[in-house]
Amino acid sequence: MKWIILLSCLCVLTLMLAGCNQQEQKKATTQGDATEQPIEIKVSGKQLEPNVVLAVVQLKNPNEQAVTLTFPTSQRFELKIKDADQKVLYTFSQEQVFTQAIEQERFKGLETKRYEVRIELPDSSHPTQVEAMTIRQVKGDAISNGKAQNEISN
Repeated sequence: MKWIILLSCLCVLTLMLAGCNQQEQKKATTQGDATEQPIEIKVSGKQLEPNVVLAVVQLKNPNEQAVTLTFPTSQRFELKIKDADQKVLYTFSQEQVFTQAIEQERFKGLETKRYEVRIELPDSSHPTQVEAMTIRQVKGDAISNGKAQNEISN
């Protein structure tokens, strides 16, 4: 008889612990969804001279509520210029110096922030495509989910 009571108590305790674990997992998932408000990225490029490209990167908060992004450095985006063979001619992070401090930037609801980069390339290069990616963290979670690319116009 004692054996049956002990086994029943053990089963009830196991079920209670399993239920608590499922509630914690559901709560963590719900909180994660609320903090991962996407930032949209757009990029365009214009060839000003045979070896000069003006790249414009736009980061937009598509939500009506404000969002604060945490960046691991002062870098807000990565930018690459490619030729017709997809060879990388220019990488923004290799040409710049960024502070190695965690920084936060607040985006108001529906706000767009615009960044312009003037890029001088070697005379022999023939740029055809510009590509940009977000570099950010949201509430401590490493995320780099935004990517955009576009043809370079003349």
